[in-house]
Amino acid sequence: MNQTSLVKIEHSSAVPYYEAIFGKVYCLDALELLRGLPDNSIDLFITSPPYDGQPKYNDKQTYDRNWYRDVFLPITEEMLRVLAPTGNFVLNYRSRRYNKERGTLQYELVFWLRDQGWLFVEDFIWGKLNPPPGKFTQCLKDGIEYCFQFAKERSFKFYPEQCLIKSRLTDEERNYRNRLNNQNRPTRESRPSGHGASEANARPDWVRPSTLIQENIANYSNCAWFKRARELGLHPASFPEEIPDFFIRLMTKAGNVVCDPFAGSGTVGAVATKLGRRFILGEIQQLHCEITKLRLSELAQIPLMTEEGIILNSAVV
Repeated sequence: MNQTSLVKIEHSSAVPYYEAIFGKVYCLDALELLRGLPDNSIDLFITSPPYDGQPKYNDKQTYDRNWYRDVFLPITEEMLRVLAPTGNFVLNYRSRRYNKERGTLQYELVFWLRDQGWLFVEDFIWGKLNPPPGKFTQCLKDGIEYCFQFAKERSFKFYPEQCLIKSRLTDEERNYRNRLNNQNRPTRESRPSGHGASEANARPDWVRPSTLIQENIANYSNCAWFKRARELGLHPASFPEEIPDFFIRLMTKAGNVVCDPFAGSGTVGAVATKLGRRFILGEIQQLHCEITKLRLSELAQIPLMTEEGIILNSAVV
């Protein structure tokens, strides 16, 4: 596979802030970015918009329920137009607590998007192995976030074979389950519990993952883009690479187009590059765009290779 074999999507009017080998970064508001993209052109949207009540970007907006209803929903409406019929949309979001009560906006969003025409496919749990510390009285550390999967049509792309995990079964457990398969037992559908012997096949060493995603904190301390972000007082790695990596593998093939209209420090673009996917990023803050540019420039200097040994960015070798 080479660069020319990949799908290329152009914005109708805007000039990219930065153009990398696999994609482009636009310093644009999310709605402006999406309005310039053609119909049915994106294979996967994966994004993490601002959380409610947490104005991080110094743009004087309050990201509350009204912002999501009045600003975010027009954005998702454009996303629905731009998404390919077989595409997916992954939304990372977690409501904050108000007066010792968990906000419900994360659940309201699901219903709002269903009313807009999206299919609500799945809810994944992002489990944080090392959640942020803090002072807690009547609550525990917030160790999870949600990643909601939506689709445009029921024929959405889904490739679990691209993100298999090592089976945790011991040889003894595997042999026991295999023995169940050789017995004349009811099928899964005929048993009230739903745990029929037809589901007990444990012969493969690699199995499908679950809807629980656990991340390991990446060490970016030696990266130029991370150091620059730290100098500017930014927080560049709030979206760990494990999250987009999992969904890009699960929902796209090499050469497909991934888009993040709230790109932040460009994590989705960096992971897409490593996996040989095209990307389009939109970020309204120029400082974050500069960090993304530096991050993608670093990747351009490193030969990226597929599992088959094919070099993706041949220009650097």
